[in-house]
Amino acid sequence: MRFMHLFAVLSTLLWSGIATDNGLTTAVTWDPYSLTVNGSRVFIFSGEFHYQRMPVPEMWLDIFHKFKANGFNTISVYFFWSYHSPSKGVYDFETSGKNVQKLFDYAKEAGLWVIARAGPYCNAETNGGGLALWGSDGSLGNLRTGDTTYYQAWLPWITQIGEIIARNEITKGGPVILNQHENELQETSHVATNTLVVYMEQVKKAFLAAGVTVPSTHNEKGMRSMSWSTDYQNVGGAVNVYALDSYPGGFSCTNVNTGFNIVRTYYQWFQNYSYTQPEYLAEFEGGYFTPWGGSFYDDCAAEHDPAFADVYYKNNIAQRTTLLSLYMAWGGTNWGHSAAPVVYTSYDYSAPLRETRQIQDKFSQTKLISLFTRVSTDLLKTHMIGNGTGYAVSTPLIFTWELRNPDTGAAFYTVQQTTSKSRDSVTFSANLNTSAGVITVPNINLDGRQSKILVTDYTFGKNTLLYSSADVLTYGTFDVDVLVLYLKPGQVGQFAIKSSSTDTTHSTEGTSEVAVESTNSTTTFTYTQGSGKTVVKFGGVLIYLLDQQTAWKFWAPATTTNPDVKPNEQIFVLGPYLVRSASISHGVVHVSGDNDVATTIEVYTGDSSIQTITWNGIRLAATKTSYGSVTAQIPGAKDRAIALPALTNWRSADTLPEKLASYDDKNWAVCNKSTTLSPVAPLTRPVLFSSDYGFYTGAKIYRGYFTGANFTSVNITCSGGLAFGWSAWLNGALIGGNVGNASLTTTAAVLTLPTASLKSGENLLTVVVDYHGHDQTSTAKGVENPRGILGASLVPSTGSTGFSLWKVQGNAGGSKNLDPVRGPMNEGGLFAERVGWHLPGFAPDSSFDRSGPSTGLSTSGIRFYTTTFHLNIDSDLDVPLGIELGAPAGTVARVMIWVNGYQYGKYVPHIGPQTRFPVPPGVINNRGLNTVALSLWAMTDAGAKLDTVKLISYGAYQTDFDFNKDWSSLQPGYDAGRLQYA
Repeated sequence: MRFMHLFAVLSTLLWSGIATDNGLTTAVTWDPYSLTVNGSRVFIFSGEFHYQRMPVPEMWLDIFHKFKANGFNTISVYFFWSYHSPSKGVYDFETSGKNVQKLFDYAKEAGLWVIARAGPYCNAETNGGGLALWGSDGSLGNLRTGDTTYYQAWLPWITQIGEIIARNEITKGGPVILNQHENELQETSHVATNTLVVYMEQVKKAFLAAGVTVPSTHNEKGMRSMSWSTDYQNVGGAVNVYALDSYPGGFSCTNVNTGFNIVRTYYQWFQNYSYTQPEYLAEFEGGYFTPWGGSFYDDCAAEHDPAFADVYYKNNIAQRTTLLSLYMAWGGTNWGHSAAPVVYTSYDYSAPLRETRQIQDKFSQTKLISLFTRVSTDLLKTHMIGNGTGYAVSTPLIFTWELRNPDTGAAFYTVQQTTSKSRDSVTFSANLNTSAGVITVPNINLDGRQSKILVTDYTFGKNTLLYSSADVLTYGTFDVDVLVLYLKPGQVGQFAIKSSSTDTTHSTEGTSEVAVESTNSTTTFTYTQGSGKTVVKFGGVLIYLLDQQTAWKFWAPATTTNPDVKPNEQIFVLGPYLVRSASISHGVVHVSGDNDVATTIEVYTGDSSIQTITWNGIRLAATKTSYGSVTAQIPGAKDRAIALPALTNWRSADTLPEKLASYDDKNWAVCNKSTTLSPVAPLTRPVLFSSDYGFYTGAKIYRGYFTGANFTSVNITCSGGLAFGWSAWLNGALIGGNVGNASLTTTAAVLTLPTASLKSGENLLTVVVDYHGHDQTSTAKGVENPRGILGASLVPSTGSTGFSLWKVQGNAGGSKNLDPVRGPMNEGGLFAERVGWHLPGFAPDSSFDRSGPSTGLSTSGIRFYTTTFHLNIDSDLDVPLGIELGAPAGTVARVMIWVNGYQYGKYVPHIGPQTRFPVPPGVINNRGLNTVALSLWAMTDAGAKLDTVKLISYGAYQTDFDFNKDWSSLQPGYDAGRLQYA
């Protein structure tokens, strides 16, 4: 891999300088180097965001602020059909968390472009992969093909969401710059009549008919096939900009030394299959999900390592990637029943921005790279000059990539450990080819899992770096050019600035030792990085030398809402936990942000008249530095009083009256179907698949009737997704079930019918089947894999199943979507859910006792608990909150928890892993009354109880973002009309 292949050279030269458009718009064009938006080459640094996983729209803006502040200029967004269409022909794009227009508006307000990804299929570890759950009865046809039934099912979805996307394109003043067709669909046969080609052509035409004009794209599922590129066997279905997904980390949550093997073949892959297009990584590992029974995200140290961002993202840039989107940038929560079976409630994903909306170090390191790409325009048109082990360096322990801009001569040498997982500290010299000739730069150090981008002939403002062995974080053009470099403490950096003078006069403030030499055309600075910051003032240049962790608290808020931020459209800020915005008026610099620990804030504006800083509206006593910045002390939240009440005064009642013969099920759905559209055949008849009777999400309850005491056992097969469980009661007595297995989506059991419980007359078998979502298409028939009971028959056989009647009940109203605010996946079929005990304003009557979950159940069954609590968190604080659950060792149970009507946690102590459940503002009221409810399903006659149910705080931040609104519109309350579903 030392030099690029001749084919790659020729193809790049052939297509260089030729901007391509799709014939519909020139607002977004492309060539082999980069995307061009409104006439300007741009590096797309994007983060994946799923609004479904945050039901509070106002929190979208909080997250977008954090994306923007950390250097992103784009978000990539899935639109899940399942979330917007509770039943066939019904769509909701306006209610609360489904208000797509608000999503686009917030993105634009935050200064972010949008890459739209509406499927029809999305995957994303979401329920059914995002396909409409009303199609889980088999009515969707042959999924993800050109099948007519499937086409007719998805076309209305793409038509409606496509029209909204079209209204928000950049051509109409909106933020949408790219539109993805389908998702990771592997082109298995390059034949025009192939059903996948037909399907992709259908999708293309549907978006065009909806008015979408921005370029199309598609994400290849790893390097597993060659799909939908105009540059490779295009027989139809190809998109404008080819993309690749890659999750190369290979980490283990239990062994931090596993994985960390970078991929060095991206460049060649793109040169082979999409050489007329820029290199686009549509999903690159921002983290990874963990499954039921696995390790919780907090325990996956390797995924949280900022070295991952430093090495992997720079490795992508080294291979000419100019469109990079991290999956996930913020993962969020699989609240309600929105998860696919492969994941549990948390979708934290070990993402740069945690589920709790907190910035972790990996995000801070990502920012150092994204801000570099924002201003490094020479990076947007480069050729691969060479690469390899020992290339341009003094040791084979280092692997180097060299990119060079053919127009300006600027070069970018990315250095990394040859063995990328190495933790060795390696010091070496590099031979950098500059406009002044080859210069050997000594004492470059990589401290284990570290990478650096060494630049040559790098223009910043009116000045040029001849070379630098320290990483460039960013630069800005103010009254002088301000350059920001970073290293780890103790590392040696050397940089040379082109100059026409031999005058080495400079001033230095800080802990770094700086030596200066000058020749006729160059002034060279050599330094050892000290802790904190060092500022060097030299001629018309100001240079910040930051140690890496200090650099994590460096911000460059834009003074424009245009995502394409120029070097003169920034203010530099150092110190706070987060800077959301900064602006200047009347001699004051106004800074908005969040802060955890009281600290010093430093602001550089280039405006000598600035004497004062306001922080979140607080006017601060500021001090001017010798080099033109202003500093002040800002408050944090460390010493602020935050009172979280204990959860007490519980009221509880049984929520499984259906196990008793006295319960009246006259309004239940009768299972009377002998045929099904499902591609999976029922094991017995009548069909008992829950979706065939209009119940898609949540627990299902079945009541089966049979006569006589001659049967000895019952053979039952149930399906509910990985780690689901089920229980069966005969005439009110538990006879068994399956407590769940993290590896099994379907389980069967032959349960003995105790003679003591059998009646000579009519017998009742009650079966409760839990639900962990519908499958993605990677599992058998995907969303059309049935849920509920797949088959049930009594033993010994009488030539039939032995049952005279089956009835089924699920969530209140089935597909009617009784609670459009919380949406179609919030509830299941437990009695308490159906009648609304989980909703704010429900008042327990005298049938409820005062036992709490710490008392629990002494035998099998399901019990429901509810209480209220008040919070009074100061209005200028962001305090991410959650609920922690725990149970005694050996507890076999299933727990769900609701906060103000939102099901925000599934806790399965005997499977795990999750015990702490973040709950965002808007679902919880930071100031005011809250309702919390909990269901406890004891799966054995040993009963079950909880020993921990408490509110927790993940941190506290002083802020001016409004986290304390009146959230009542998001929390519709109890309605007695629910009693019809009792």
